[in-house]
Amino acid sequence: MSMKDSWLVLLMYPLYCALFFIFLHSQAGISNSQNLSCNSNDLRALEGFSNGLDSRIDGWKFRDAPAADCCSWPGVRCALSSVLSSSSSVNSTDPSLRVVGLDLASTGLKGLLSDSLSGLDQLSFLNLSHNSLRGTVPPELFHLRQLEVLDLNSNNFTGELGQGISNLTSLSYLDVSFSRFTGFIPDSFHGLQRLKSFSAESNSLEGRLPNSLSSCSKLTLLNLRNNSLDGNIDLNFTSLVHLVTLNLGSNLFYGHIPKSLSSCRALEVLNLAGNNLHGTIPQSFRNLQALSFLSVSNNSLSNVSVGLQTLQECQNLTILTLSMNFYGEELPNNGIQGFDSLQTLVIAVCSLTGSIPSWLANIKELSLLDLSWNHLTGGIPFCIGSLDYLFYLDLSNNSLTGEIPMSLTKLKSLNSDSLSHNGSSSHGIPFFSWKNPTLILWYKRFTDFPPTLDLSNNMMDGIIWKEIGNLRLLQVLDLRNNNFTDFPPTLDLSNNMMDGIIWKEIGNLRLLQVLDLRNNNFTGSIPDELSDLRKLETLDLSFNDLSGTIPTSLVNLTFLSSFSVAHNQLQGQIPTGGQFSTFSSSSFEGNPGLCGEFFLVCNSTSKPPDEEENDGEERVMGIRYLAVYRFTAVFFSIACI
Repeated sequence: MSMKDSWLVLLMYPLYCALFFIFLHSQAGISNSQNLSCNSNDLRALEGFSNGLDSRIDGWKFRDAPAADCCSWPGVRCALSSVLSSSSSVNSTDPSLRVVGLDLASTGLKGLLSDSLSGLDQLSFLNLSHNSLRGTVPPELFHLRQLEVLDLNSNNFTGELGQGISNLTSLSYLDVSFSRFTGFIPDSFHGLQRLKSFSAESNSLEGRLPNSLSSCSKLTLLNLRNNSLDGNIDLNFTSLVHLVTLNLGSNLFYGHIPKSLSSCRALEVLNLAGNNLHGTIPQSFRNLQALSFLSVSNNSLSNVSVGLQTLQECQNLTILTLSMNFYGEELPNNGIQGFDSLQTLVIAVCSLTGSIPSWLANIKELSLLDLSWNHLTGGIPFCIGSLDYLFYLDLSNNSLTGEIPMSLTKLKSLNSDSLSHNGSSSHGIPFFSWKNPTLILWYKRFTDFPPTLDLSNNMMDGIIWKEIGNLRLLQVLDLRNNNFTDFPPTLDLSNNMMDGIIWKEIGNLRLLQVLDLRNNNFTGSIPDELSDLRKLETLDLSFNDLSGTIPTSLVNLTFLSSFSVAHNQLQGQIPTGGQFSTFSSSSFEGNPGLCGEFFLVCNSTSKPPDEEENDGEERVMGIRYLAVYRFTAVFFSIACI
């Protein structure tokens, strides 16, 4: 499905498929296999429809008309006329099959939509979505009174939606999204008492919301996003108590957020972003206990404190985006206890003052936090590092000071796959960011968020903790434009596919503080010369295929605070003394041949592998050309320090 297809289409697609399935399989006499020809009127209607297209539909053969069995054609579904609902146009004694469904979604159709489709007077399901049909929708199509599902989304239709839509009194699903419809939405929904889903996203519709939509009391989804609709949002929401999804984002609506929305107790998804709304978030929204997604970004709302105090009572709220509102207000530190279910919180581009509030640490499920492009001051609270599921943190473009809290280097979701929430969003969260160098605001939609730590463009200082290297799942680290003073000399070739031996000449890099070769395919022994790296603080050789023993000379590395040789083929006794007494068993796990304090008691008669064999392995030159090039370039750059 393309990027323009919204989460709303994904949400409702199973609904109309289910409607069609139930209709076909819940009535006796439905069959495509009986030796009955399809109705001659239906056959003519299908032929007229086919003639309006630029090319024939594969599998539709009119050569044998009128004996053609159209009910066996791709996308055509039929039912016996005797079991259809009574109609003055149907002779119940006629044994012919009638076309009740036409499903030609994503079949590459091009051309015009013929008015001959109106001859399918028993049609209840019509899906022509995701094609390249053009021109206007013939008004005769709205004479199909049996129609329950009409899906025309993702085509190139033009013109207005006709008033004749009021004739479709059986309609439960209507989707005309992603086309080129213009004009007003007709105020013709009074008779559509069965309508459950109406989507007209991404057209060029204008004008006010039709009041008659308020009479569709069974409506569960209303999606009019990305049009030019304006006026107040003045539907009578007290009569739309079954509404689950309301998407009016990216329009020109103005006025206040209607308080009557709180009557929609089943509401789960509410998107009002990208309008001209002002005022406050209604305090009555605390009654929306089913609400899981709320975006009001890019409006002119005020009073962020009251908004947060209200919304924290929405027990199921999972995604909350408030960007580009509350200009110049202070982000509250008090009065907020936390959100029980919140996973995503975005309050960016608001010019908020104040500091990063400590109550954020109470949002235990928080996975994504974006407070970028504000005027926040002070330091980053140490407690942010206690959020087990936080994998995306953007505090860029503020005025933050102080050091990076050590707690951020221990974020569990950036260390453990098992703790990370899925970084995808089925709701397509809207974000706003600044497009450098012109600083033009542009809109981007993420479906996947890479694990990120962005502290850029602040006034932070101090050192950059070497332990940040332990965040093995981190994909984006941006610390630019700060006042950090200390970057430890580092050689990091981790998470590649490099092989061969580890050169003993690495021991010449006397100023090296971090050596990370984990997650490669290195073989041979651990060079004894690594003990010459007297400034080394981090040594990670885990997840390779190293053999032999751990050199006892490594106990002389008195600054070594992080060490791992886990998951290799090492054997023999683990060295004792020095920093080795501080390393946990996880530093050595996955090596069945090792023995020592954390493992099996060493056999005093066991001997290390033959040293000549180890010397021979050190002479192996199996590293690939590309790996040698990268390794050598870094080697000489550090050796020259």
